[in-house]
Amino acid sequence: MAGIAFLALDEDMLELTRTILEPRHRDIRLAKGLMGEAVGVARRLMADGVEVVISRGATARLVAAALPDLSVVDMSTSALDILTAIHKARTRARRIAVVAFPPMSSGAVEVGRMLGVEVAVHELAREEDIAPAVTRARDEGADIVVGGYFTVQVASRLGVACQPVETVPQSIVAAVDEARRIEHARAVEKAKGELLHAVLTSTDNGIVAVDRQGLVTMINPRAARMLRVGDDDAIGRPIAGIWPRLGLEKVIATGVREEGRIERLFDQDIMCDTIPITVGGHAVGAVATFHDVRRIQRMEATVRKRILADGHVATARFVDILGASPALRKAIASAADFALTQATVLIQGETGTGKELFAQSIHNASACREGPFVAVNCAALPGHLLESELFGYVQGAFTGASQKGKVGLFELAHGGSIFLDEIAEMEPPTQGKLLRVLQEKKVMRLGSDQVIPVDVRVVAATNKNLRKLVGAGAFRDDLYYRLNVLQLLLPALRQRREDIAPLAEAFLLRAGGGFPGPTLAPAALRELEQHAWPGNVRELQNAMARVAATRQAGMVSARLVRQLLDDAPAVPAFTGMPDEAERIGRALAASGGRMAAAARSLGISRSTLWRRMREMRG
Repeated sequence: MAGIAFLALDEDMLELTRTILEPRHRDIRLAKGLMGEAVGVARRLMADGVEVVISRGATARLVAAALPDLSVVDMSTSALDILTAIHKARTRARRIAVVAFPPMSSGAVEVGRMLGVEVAVHELAREEDIAPAVTRARDEGADIVVGGYFTVQVASRLGVACQPVETVPQSIVAAVDEARRIEHARAVEKAKGELLHAVLTSTDNGIVAVDRQGLVTMINPRAARMLRVGDDDAIGRPIAGIWPRLGLEKVIATGVREEGRIERLFDQDIMCDTIPITVGGHAVGAVATFHDVRRIQRMEATVRKRILADGHVATARFVDILGASPALRKAIASAADFALTQATVLIQGETGTGKELFAQSIHNASACREGPFVAVNCAALPGHLLESELFGYVQGAFTGASQKGKVGLFELAHGGSIFLDEIAEMEPPTQGKLLRVLQEKKVMRLGSDQVIPVDVRVVAATNKNLRKLVGAGAFRDDLYYRLNVLQLLLPALRQRREDIAPLAEAFLLRAGGGFPGPTLAPAALRELEQHAWPGNVRELQNAMARVAATRQAGMVSARLVRQLLDDAPAVPAFTGMPDEAERIGRALAASGGRMAAAARSLGISRSTLWRRMREMRG
């Protein structure tokens, strides 16, 4: 359907226009209508999809006033049109009167002087003025009336000679060119409008715009739902009557934007941004965007999870913990119960008993399983570096700090769990800051005075007796009681010897990449069951890796096992957690003072053993 229509005033103009437009503008619709009749014709054309109408003079102005959504091109009368009409009238009479609406009447006197005739001008303001003006021109001695099509009709009815101002082809072509430009501009604006509408309706943010009086001029569906009003009902209403606390009137008055304000709307917390709309430095309205805080929190959790997917994910579950001994099953049952709560868990157990395996399993069985799992070894860094890792820092917080600052591990763990391994190694100043975070659920980056709320499940672990350390003044008692809400004690491997054989076979198969490999002889299994395993499950796993590297097939003898275990004699089973000094002393005695063998039996590196011995001497 054509978007442009030409509204001719009479049959002559209609035929002239058809002749001119036929070669190049066949898509333009042609119709006929004069003055009031033209409004009805234009309204029907609009209903058929026409957006631009070309007409002339008073008819064009009348259509434009009656149909404001329709673009109207007024095919203005040119000086050539007036000159031609007066020249034709001069051949018929000497005294001429121009009865017309402006701008047709403009310049008529000067044109008459150029042609050497007397021209009187009767300018019209309304359609009702035409008949009196023609009568007055006749009574004043005019021999002929020059005017538009309606003036000519009235003059003919009154018996007055008349000469119509006819449209020349150049005016029609110029009007069509202007209509084409308007049609293109409307198409561009419509595309922009549809794009804006799509953005406003598809966003999950509520958006409301008001004018300088605070009346709603636009509201998107999301905002209407949040404010519990209808889209159409809100338009034109004062925003103060819909949401008084939004404060857009203040933004309009001051011209100052407000961001990140939290307001209560019905049963939900809303974050609001209010922005003034300024023209020429003056506020002419305002826009408010608002968001459901709960959705922001869910999006934040999703972003954190995606960003940290490679480095902060718990992969282990309770079903991955190998063993069927009563001691292990009891520990798993307790951990599964603890996972159903949000309380802090303190896992105690010797080196290599699987403390992080249990921590990951607790996380994956908890309500925060969709969040990140962040693990940090508190013994791996000096105190000041551990603080910067745990709590983050701002730009320039200390010498060597990143210019961009850094997000702390507690912030990264928001919505999930943080695993603080070897918590007993944490220095006292860091212990105090950790206690404050656990109490207040807020962190403050180094060098900053801004507090950041965090929602984190804390799981701590140690291979030392924290109660003894508290008694010795080496660990804060208030932090100990804050951590020791739910206590999980993991059994040593020597306390569940029935698990050693199945664990050894599983680790041997895993070391071989899942393919059948060497088989442990019954005597070799007995040798493993008699070993003290100071390094617990980790030491057993390492031992089976050495067996797999030594033998690719065949039967593994007890002699080879003893050799690979460095001839360490069996250590009598005992219960409870040995003190660190006792464990190191027994390992050194069993290895005959050989540091490498002692470190291997403890499941740690030689350098770590040296460091711990220096600490004990200190």
